[in-house]
Amino acid sequence: MLNHLILVNYMQYTHILGIDISKKTIDVALSQNKANDSIVSHKFTNNLKGYQALIAWLKKHKAPIEQILVCLENTGIYHRSLVSFLQSHQAFIWVENATSIKWSNGVQRGKSDQIDAQRICFYAFRNQDKARQFSTKDESLQQIDDLSALRERLIQARVALLAPIKELRETGLKKNATMLEESSKQTLASLEKEIRAIEDKIKQIIQQQKELENKYQIIRSVPGVGFVTAIHLMIYTHNFKRFDNAKQLACYAGVAPFEYSSGSSIRGRTKVHPMANKTLKTSLHMNCVQKQGLLT
Repeated sequence: MLNHLILVNYMQYTHILGIDISKKTIDVALSQNKANDSIVSHKFTNNLKGYQALIAWLKKHKAPIEQILVCLENTGIYHRSLVSFLQSHQAFIWVENATSIKWSNGVQRGKSDQIDAQRICFYAFRNQDKARQFSTKDESLQQIDDLSALRERLIQARVALLAPIKELRETGLKKNATMLEESSKQTLASLEKEIRAIEDKIKQIIQQQKELENKYQIIRSVPGVGFVTAIHLMIYTHNFKRFDNAKQLACYAGVAPFEYSSGSSIRGRTKVHPMANKTLKTSLHMNCVQKQGLLT
């Protein structure tokens, strides 16, 4: 395991806590850190009042928060306030990718928030040697992720405005195309300005973090890799802490197709797994195309 990863020393944790998070509620499953121990479950509201009730509930079950391995799925935004609260109480927080938890459990029958919390708890117990502590340094990367998502939404808005103008011009209705273009001129200019401002803000955040700046410069030094691809790589690899080797990253990004054959009768084309990150795959593909001069 790479030495820069913060790994859990599972012997020091007396309990495992799996948390399933939704917009309004959190379901928790608690067990002692030993095989075949029973699991106790409970539901709390996903707000400060619920977090405080969770702490009281853990004390009731004689599970000191600083001695618990807390595992939860990355939900995008719904887990952030809870993580911040638990970290202020000295908890070890392991924010795991939802896909990793899902595929580790094999075929699943039945689903509910309570069952999901129990599965997360079981996953954390079995894989606690792989646990990585969520670091406050990740907040800068989260800001970059949020800004990158906003940039993408603005680009999609620009594409939506330009599409009918292009279609009218291609069908010979140039007068109508010009009319729409003039009518949306200020909006398009404003969108372009906001997109550039977001890119500048992302670069500013990177420059303020030496670790991010070093990785960013290394990525950009690769021929053909531009700003967007560099940002996507940093976001989806958690600044290259998520994967242990290039093979894992290639599989995740969907750029490592696998053979599909069996015996003499099954001969399918090589293909990537449907769970591959399509955004990162597209970004890497476009850079290869641009490097080869296939795009003008």
